[in-house]
Amino acid sequence: MVCYYGCLLTRPPEVTEVPHPENPTDMDTLLAALGAEVRDWSYKTSCCGAAHSLTRQDIVLKLSGDLITHAREAGADVIAVACPLCHTNLDARQFQMGLDAPMPVLYFTQLMALAFGLPEKAAALDKNLVDPRPLLREKRNA
Repeated sequence: MVCYYGCLLTRPPEVTEVPHPENPTDMDTLLAALGAEVRDWSYKTSCCGAAHSLTRQDIVLKLSGDLITHAREAGADVIAVACPLCHTNLDARQFQMGLDAPMPVLYFTQLMALAFGLPEKAAALDKNLVDPRPLLREKRNA
């Protein structure tokens, strides 16, 4: 798994007071503490194209598609996010990107719900467009 912070959560650093806005680690630390194998990658704060979601879909598809490709190159099988627009761009738009295979994109809170042993319904996994449940079952049985 890789954690994707996007360009909004850490910027501007004068407002967010994030100590390392280009290399944040809070979500990485949290998910690793919950048992996830978190991989480091260089694209955790690259833009997914959110500002262009309505007007320049071509830009969004390119930027978001590149992020999924780079996540896969880093060895990830899941991307964890916090931002709803990042989630939309990375999850819902995958079917428009021409990717070889889809990659589940989960809110870090969905992963927390699973780690805390809450029912699958509480994690709202059925709301994701790229269904994460087959991968999660595979990991559970491994």
